[in-house]
Amino acid sequence: MDVNRLAQLIEDPEVHRRVLGQYRGPYALAVTQLPSDRGNDAALSLSVEGKDSDQFPAEIEVDGERVPVVVNPRWTVPQPLRTRAS
Repeated sequence: MDVNRLAQLIEDPEVHRRVLGQYRGPYALAVTQLPSDRGNDAALSLSVEGKDSDQFPAEIEVDGERVPVVVNPRWTVPQPLRTRAS
C-alpha cells in the first residue's frame, strides 16, 4: 500500500481499534515505510508504553490490503517541559 494512501486511511477510528484491540493505555499510531529488504511497503508504527508487542497484531487489513504493524514497546508518554503560568 502507498504511504500517502495509508496516511489518509489511518484517520479512521476503526483502524485504531483493529490495531489496539483491548489495549486502553496511551499510544501513538503513525505511518512508516518498511526497509527495502522488506519491500518498501507502507506499515503502521505503533508506540506503546511498556507493553508486550505480542499483544498487538503483526498486520491488519486496511481498505482490502494487508498492512504490517511495527510495535515499539519502549515508548514513553511525552511530558511537557514546563507548565504555563496562568
